[in-house]
Amino acid sequence: MVSHKAGPLKQAKKAHKHGKHRSKGSLSVKGKAGILSGKGKGGLTSLTKKDRKNREKQLKQAKQINSAAEKRGLGGAGCAPLCVVVLPAHAGVDTAQTLHLLKAQGEVHPLSDNSFYLLSSKLKKRLQVVCPGEGILDQLDTVKCADLLLLLWDSSFDIDPLLRTCLFAQGLPPVHHMVVEISKQRLPDKDISLQKKQFNEILQKNNFSLNNAKVQFMRQESDFDTALWNLVNFKQHTLGFLKERGYLISSSVEMQQTGPDTGTLVVKGYLRGRGLDPDQLVHIPGHGHFRIQRIVTSPDPFSDSSVTGTVYECSNPPSLDMECEVDEMDAEQTWPTEEDFTEAEEARKQTKRVPKGTSAYQAVWMLSDDEE
Repeated sequence: MVSHKAGPLKQAKKAHKHGKHRSKGSLSVKGKAGILSGKGKGGLTSLTKKDRKNREKQLKQAKQINSAAEKRGLGGAGCAPLCVVVLPAHAGVDTAQTLHLLKAQGEVHPLSDNSFYLLSSKLKKRLQVVCPGEGILDQLDTVKCADLLLLLWDSSFDIDPLLRTCLFAQGLPPVHHMVVEISKQRLPDKDISLQKKQFNEILQKNNFSLNNAKVQFMRQESDFDTALWNLVNFKQHTLGFLKERGYLISSSVEMQQTGPDTGTLVVKGYLRGRGLDPDQLVHIPGHGHFRIQRIVTSPDPFSDSSVTGTVYECSNPPSLDMECEVDEMDAEQTWPTEEDFTEAEEARKQTKRVPKGTSAYQAVWMLSDDEE
């Protein structure tokens, strides 16, 4: 049996028009569907569904690893100490007792009366504990640089309304609420649970978020043994304006006189944030903007590192002019003189011969014989 053979005039079937992009079938055949970067003309659309899910999983795992490494490094060796700002809820809260009990939890290196470095060999963490003065501006400036805000409360559960408003307006770092009520007699469990419920209602009423905040009641001195662990283990988040600039809380300040009215301010401390460039200006709260003469890196005083210091000199000093100079003669509008008034009056008195029926508005636009 002889099969039929198509002749030369048979019309060929048209191919399916799937667009100018490559189909998933062609990608699988050519072996190009395994590119997880998603780069190229097609972008992420060149990946198959399975590869896209695998890529999302890889990104999630990498983000978790980086977050865990950042959390372990905070306050550890090779990093700046964890900056904890101790702030009373109102002027009647006693901060001296809390600072004294915190100093008993590790090795202390004092910086001032209300500021010290705390080294815990048990937790392998370093803390810089700072308690600012009673001025609201000093408190707000210190909270700006805090990794953790330790807010101290007493049994009255009162908070200064001005302090609360300013903290929310400026932005809050992670907050740890500590209620200090040291007593020799232990309260009944029913009273303790009732007090905790009442304090949580106070926090919610003052718009303090309980998702990222920890609440701890200190009723005995032995409770401070676990307080330090709670201070170094918290959910981290950094304020937006701190990610874009470098900042530090000074550990020592020294003024070196270079002239009768001039001098060089030497500030020592752990630099945090984005870092500093010697060719940029620095802002000191309450004093203004200043140039950086040099930046000197020194080895960590609380580690065995023998790294020598590096000096970064200022090569291109920036200008201290922060505003444009006002030119009083710019865009000056002078008053007309007597000659201008005379010429205007003569031009008004000139008469024109215009056709009959022309309005006054039309006559203004008609030229006289002299002007032609």
